This record gives sequence, structure tokens and C-alpha cells, in this order.
Amino acid sequence: MRKIAFIPLALLLLNCSSTNTKSLKNAIGEQKTEMTCPEKGDCTIQILENKSLDIKSDGAGKVYYSPKDNPNKNIIIYRYTQHKHPNSKLRDAGYIEEVVFETDKNITSLDYKDADLQKTRMLFGVLCYCKGKAGYYVVEEGSLLYKDNKLNISLTDIVELQRIKDISITF
Repeated sequence: MRKIAFIPLALLLLNCSSTNTKSLKNAIGEQKTEMTCPEKGDCTIQILENKSLDIKSDGAGKVYYSPKDNPNKNIIIYRYTQHKHPNSKLRDAGYIEEVVFETDKNITSLDYKDADLQKTRMLFGVLCYCKGKAGYYVVEEGSLLYKDNKLNISLTDIVELQRIKDISITF
């Protein structure tokens, strides 16, 4: 008899919950995510809390970044790691692409296109042993949308044989 009384109570509690848009930081922190990922690899999303991007360039004009303490910002990193060939014995045979950007700490929506993407200081990175391709690039074309707990990022071709072009994450 108790079990029968419990079922309607549970249904009532589930129906009373409200739907709300979470801050991007809170949404990423939850483990209930679905995300697109290019084939033959694994994808992760990471948040660096209370950090902003300190973007610099080296003597050759290549861009790089380091996280800098900032209590009002968070850094978001989406990373694709290609699976290594099973017969590869090379230590430097790895290939990684990542999209890095910063947001205000409690942002609940974003909508940027092309040049406006730099309001998030977005970078595209390639980490590999591939001459002329490795490094970080300033993203100047594409789109970024975070709304209703869904993050969508579209990038134009930045490097040859680029794997990350469309990112879709539902929290």
C-alpha cells in the first residue's frame, strides 16, 4: 500500500519542477551532457573558474594563451583528441584540436557571430607534431550561441583538414 501512495507523490514532485536556463558554468558542471564529436576521437568540455584568457604572441607572430586569475570570468575549453593508431609507437603521434573562449562568470545566454566572437576572445588550437599547422589561431568567422541550456559553435575552416567545425552540446 505504501508503494502505491509513493508513486503519485513522486509524479507530483517531478511535475512541479520548473525549467530554467542555467548559467553556462553550472550547465557544464553537470554530468548530464550530450555533445557532438568528430569520428575517431574523444571530446571533452572543461571550465576553468575565475580565470580569463591572457592572449599573447611570440616573436614569430604565433598566438598563445595562459589563464589569468579573474573572479568575474570563466574559461571554457572544448577539446577533441584523435585516437592514436594502434600500431603507432611514436610518442608525438597525437593530434588535438580545441576551442577556447572566456565568458562572464554567470552568463545565461550568448549570441555572437564573426567579428563579435572576439568579445569572448575565442581561439582555435591545434596541438600536434605537424609543421605549419600547430598553434593557436584567433577565431574571426563563425558563430557561438548559448540558449536554453544548449551550446552551439560553428567554425569556418581555419586549418587544412580541420576536424572541429560544428559543436553542439545539450546540458
